[in-house]
Amino acid sequence: MNELNRFDYLLDRFLSKTISPPEQDEFFDLLLSDHYDDAIGARMTSDFRASIISEAADLPPHIAQEIIRNILSSEKKTLATLPRRRKLFSSGWHWAAAAAMLGFVVLSAWLLVANNNNRQAFAEFIPDSTVNNTNTTGQPLAVILPDGSSVTLQPQATLHYSRQFTGNTREVYLEGGAFFNVAKNAHQPFYVYYNKVVTKVLGTSFNVGTNPRTGNIEVVVQTGKVQVYENEKMIHTKEIAAGVIITPNQKAIYKADQRIFEATLVEDPQPVIAAGAPGPKAKGSFVFEHTRLADLFKQLETRYAIEIVVENESIYNCVFSGDISEQDLYGKLKFICLTTNADYEINGTKILIKGKGCN
Repeated sequence: MNELNRFDYLLDRFLSKTISPPEQDEFFDLLLSDHYDDAIGARMTSDFRASIISEAADLPPHIAQEIIRNILSSEKKTLATLPRRRKLFSSGWHWAAAAAMLGFVVLSAWLLVANNNNRQAFAEFIPDSTVNNTNTTGQPLAVILPDGSSVTLQPQATLHYSRQFTGNTREVYLEGGAFFNVAKNAHQPFYVYYNKVVTKVLGTSFNVGTNPRTGNIEVVVQTGKVQVYENEKMIHTKEIAAGVIITPNQKAIYKADQRIFEATLVEDPQPVIAAGAPGPKAKGSFVFEHTRLADLFKQLETRYAIEIVVENESIYNCVFSGDISEQDLYGKLKFICLTTNADYEINGTKILIKGKGCN
């Protein structure tokens, strides 16, 4: 087996997580040399083109390889310092750090290639007759649409929309991040096209954007209800990923590489009933005195519009006393669980309470 074939073999072993420790040492020694950059670039480009570019406009191979080569060059200096630290750290830490660095290189290249192709394909999808509004400032920009809906564009975001919404639908096309507050009109549904994702609403407020850490598209609902699904016109396969319906304090995550939707809770759920409004515990007070968890959870569900389920029914028999008015939802749950010997976890769009319960 020649050196190049050996490198390809080790690369396959590394990516499939079947590489042995001695092979891993050998692989990173080869990686740190300057002899295999072209091989890595070609491999990445081939993989990217197979999984991404087939669904969008092509990047010329030499451009894709140049992007990857530049990333490898800029990151290799950091990667090269790791072997010098073998005496200071365990080999497990050393190779985990090196693997993480390689993962960062792969992800960076993937995002650059994917984003470029997605922009090209999406631009071709936008009707020529739309009005373009781009936020060229460094602050959020408010835009009022013909139907009275308001959109807050994040810096560098662009919104494409018609001068008048005619026909049976209201359609807008978004590049970048934005918050929508949509005027209600049950007879004229509102559609937001964002790359490969479509968000359909009747009247609600929500955020649409891309998570900069993961590259996933996220739709977060503040009020109302939205349906999120794949944009069939930008998917070049017969199978369309199953969409999701989300409500306040929920978000839909679209993983473009896997073409799947996930629905989960937002990081900081907010009350859906204003303080002082009719409902449980007027003025937003959450002060309890020997209150059964069955009653307490009902109040939390109503206030945050989030379903709380228990691992076993005996948990409902536990009682809680205390003032948790100032804590956010997850803070409230931590206090409750600490005093009742329970625990909680987020399970999709629900909160699961676990524990032995009380008699």
